[in-house]
This record gives sequence, C-alpha cells and structure tokens, in this order.
Amino acid sequence: MVHRANVNKPQSSGDLRGRHLHVVGSRLPGASDGELQLAEIGPLEFELGGQLDNVTIAYRTWGRLNEAGDNAMLILHALTGDSLAAGEGGWWEPVIGSKRAIDTESHFVICTNVLGGCQGSTGPSSLNPKTGQPYATTFPLVTIGDMVVAQRRLIEQLGVTGVIAIGGSIGGFQAIEWATRHPDLVRATCVIAAAGNLGAQGIAIHGEVGRRAIMADPNWRGGNYQAEGVFPEQGLSIARMAAMVTYHSRDSLENRFGRNLASRPVIYPGFGPTFDVEGYLHYHGQALTRRFDANSYLYLTRAMDMYDVARDGGEVKWLRSIRGPVLTVGISSDWLFPAYDVKSFDLRLRAFGADSIYHEIDSIHGHDSFLKDWDQLTPMIRTFIDAYEALRGRVRV
Repeated sequence: MVHRANVNKPQSSGDLRGRHLHVVGSRLPGASDGELQLAEIGPLEFELGGQLDNVTIAYRTWGRLNEAGDNAMLILHALTGDSLAAGEGGWWEPVIGSKRAIDTESHFVICTNVLGGCQGSTGPSSLNPKTGQPYATTFPLVTIGDMVVAQRRLIEQLGVTGVIAIGGSIGGFQAIEWATRHPDLVRATCVIAAAGNLGAQGIAIHGEVGRRAIMADPNWRGGNYQAEGVFPEQGLSIARMAAMVTYHSRDSLENRFGRNLASRPVIYPGFGPTFDVEGYLHYHGQALTRRFDANSYLYLTRAMDMYDVARDGGEVKWLRSIRGPVLTVGISSDWLFPAYDVKSFDLRLRAFGADSIYHEIDSIHGHDSFLKDWDQLTPMIRTFIDAYEALRGRVRV
C-alpha cells in the first residue's frame, strides 16, 4: 500500500502508484527507468529506540546493474525531495542520464525516498497495522543512521555489492553516514553542501522555528490531524517560509527582490504594504502543503539537527574508517552549511587518511546552488567519477 501524506493533499511530481512487491534483482519485472517501485525490507530497529515490524522503501532506478553488482550509484535527496531524481521533472535531471555526469549507460542509479518521509516510504503518515490509524507522533524517532540502514537493506535486495553515494544537504549527511558506517559497500562518496553536523544557527532557524510553527497550528492536534480529518497547513507553510530563507543568500534575495513592492497578490492578508519577497515566501510555503506531510517535516528536520558523524566513538574513528575517495563541495554563499565548514571537514578527512578533494561552487544562490548551478556542479561530479573509474580501469566512452 502506498501511504499519502494527507488524503486530501496530492503528493510530489512522482506518481505514487508504484509496484509493491518484495524485490529480487535490480528491477521488478516489467519496470522501466524512473518507475516508482516499493520494496518491503522487513522489520527495523531504530537507533534511538523503537521498532517497526515491516518497513517499505519507495525507490526508482535508471540503467542496469552489472553482473558484479558494483556499478551502482545511490542518489540521496534533500529535505523535502523524493525519489524522482532523474528524467522528466527530476530534481537532478541535468546531472543524471545518458552521457551525463552520472551516466545511466554505465551506472545503475538508485534514488530512494527516505525512511520517515511521505513519498511512498514508511513514515509518520503511514498506517500502523496494529491500530489501523496513521503512526503520527507514535512513529519512532528517525536518525540519518536509520535512513541509511533502510537504504542498505534495499540495495542488498537489489544485488548491489558496491555503490557510490552522492547527496546534498541532508542527502550529504546520508552520504557521510554511508562512507563512515558502511565502508564495505561504499566505493566512493560525494558530499555536497554538508559537513559533519549542522551548526546552531541552522538548528535554530531551519529546524526549531519551523517545528514550532507546525506544532502551534491548532490543526496539528498533537500530530493526530490525519485521524481527525484536518491538516496544519498554516504551520507547515510558515515552516517552509523560514527554511526558504536559509536556502538563499543575502545577495540572492537582494538581487531577485530587493525592496520591490509586491507585483502579484500575496496569499495571506497583508499588514500594510507588502513586498515581492513576501509573495515568494507565501507561494513556496503554500506549495509545500500540497505535497508534503507536516509530521514528516518534524521528523526529518529533527534527524538533520541530531546528525553528528562523531557520535559513538568520535570523529577520528569514523573518518579513518572511510575506504574510497571523497569529493566535498562547498558553496561560497551558503550559510546553512558555510563553505568554510565544508572545507574544514575536507581538511579533517585528509588529516585522518581519507583520499578527499574539495571544490567550491562560486555562486550567490546560497544553499540551493546544488539544485541550480549545473554549469559548475556537473563538471565537478563528472571529473570525480571519471577519475574514480580510471583508477578501476574503466573509461567513459
């Protein structure tokens, strides 16, 4: 069964009418590139306590797994993303495809919806088979480690024996988790706009302000809004508005909007004159409410806040466990994950023995640059992958 974030809310651009079978082999019989597929991965114990008897992971694939099972690339999405990474409407479509930086002719590309999400994978909006009601806030607290364990279960079912992990933002956290906790499977890692943890400013504005906005909405109902037939639309919208500010830089907002008065009607009633930037925030806030679950937003932002590569043994231990090469990419105008934090992470990787290289996107677009500045990001990824493949005796044709 595919679980929707809210029965009255359409989901993201992907069609959620996926095939829901236990997976054997790289793709379900008859499935095509980019088709949504659902895999049952069995029971899962969560890092911070709690267990689910059966977990479903939504995913899409492009290309074919080779006989050795080692040509896989796992693409890890950002906070409100989904498994539709490539193809029409894909959030990384310029990067993934035939003869592109991530070449689907030579690689088996996998993108999952994260555990705790609301785009087909088991999350707070899924039905608890024991009660017949959505889990809501009875869902176990999810960590980045839990997400990666679930992904590992899936790719092992697919027959993958080696993978390159690539992700940005919270997807970058997952890539780090893959490289440090699952080095036996990870051949190389690409970490974009992320470091070993999130700083206090990011936790404050991107995380807690948004969570409090959702939980202060009268329709949140202690998380039980689905069972009561309502949805905390205003709270989720405000949370998204706060987050959107963290994804930009001062220059990007100033150049795009400045102090221009609103050129289109704002969605929410104005108090005095309104500005263009307000209409932009209103639009994106309301847009998220049509495709995302409010409880998933709470869980995923908290997972992002909690992540620390140094947990359970210290950073030195875990960074020294990395086996394959690492590409780290900072963004000059990013203040959610400042470039100096990403560069410092790269320096520590190298100090502790990792084969790491740092590149920086020079852009005013802020954190969202990894979803916009293809002219800079694409050659960074292509060069890194080509260098890795050359070491293995493979040459891109």
